Amino acid sequence: MDPSRRLAEGVGSWLMHEFSCNRSGLFNEKYMAAPISQVLAAQYGLPVTSEYRHPVLAPAMTGPGRRPEVDFAVLDDQRMLMCVLESKWCGGSGLSASDVIWDLLRLELVFHLTVSDAYFLIAGKRRDVERYFNSKAFTGQVYRGSHRRLLKLDSRRNPRLRVDSPQKDRLPIFRSLFAGFPQISFASRLSTSLCYRYPADVPLYQYQACVWRVFSPPRTPRFKPDEHALFRSP
Repeated sequence: MDPSRRLAEGVGSWLMHEFSCNRSGLFNEKYMAAPISQVLAAQYGLPVTSEYRHPVLAPAMTGPGRRPEVDFAVLDDQRMLMCVLESKWCGGSGLSASDVIWDLLRLELVFHLTVSDAYFLIAGKRRDVERYFNSKAFTGQVYRGSHRRLLKLDSRRNPRLRVDSPQKDRLPIFRSLFAGFPQISFASRLSTSLCYRYPADVPLYQYQACVWRVFSPPRTPRFKPDEHALFRSP
C-alpha cells in the first residue's frame, strides 16, 4: 500500500475513533503524534523520532533561537533518514500560506539531500479543511485565468509550486522565509503527489486526514536566494 494512503487511512480512522469517544475537544497538531508515529513505525519497521533537527537548515542557522526541525523522522540503524513528515491541524481559522510553504520547502530540502520519503499531512474537521482548500491563502491570486494552488488536490494538471518566481501575492512570503537562509540551495519548482483523503466522503462536522508526498523531479534547477534578483539582500 502507498505510504501516503496508509497515513491518511491510519490518522483519519484514529480521528474518527477519538471523535466517537467524545474526545474531539482535545484535537490539535500535537494530539496527532500517536497515530502518525504508530503508522510510520509500522510502515518502515523502524523507530520514529519527533522534532528532529533539520539536516540542512539547522547547521546553516546562526545566532540565537531554536534550530529548524521536522515534526517526525524515521532513521535506520546507521542513522540514515528514511522518511520525514510535517503535520498541520486545520482549525476554523485555516492555515497560513507562509506556514504551509515553509513546511513544503523544508521537506523538499531533506528529500533532495537524502532521497528519503517526505510527506505533508493536514487533518481537521472536513468543513474547515474544505474551507481552507477554497481560501485565498491556499489558491493564491488568479494568474492567467487559473489559480496556483499550494498542493495537488485532483488528477487535473496542477502546476508545481513556483519557488524561484512566485506570483506577486506570495513574493513577500518567500522573501521572508529566505531571509535567514540566503545561501541555501532551494528547488526552483516543488511538486506534490495527488492528495489522499480519508475518510473521503464524511459529513462536514466530522474529521479527515489529507496526505501528500513532497518531492522535486530529477534535474530540477536550484538557486540560492542571495544570488537571485527577487530575493537577494539590497
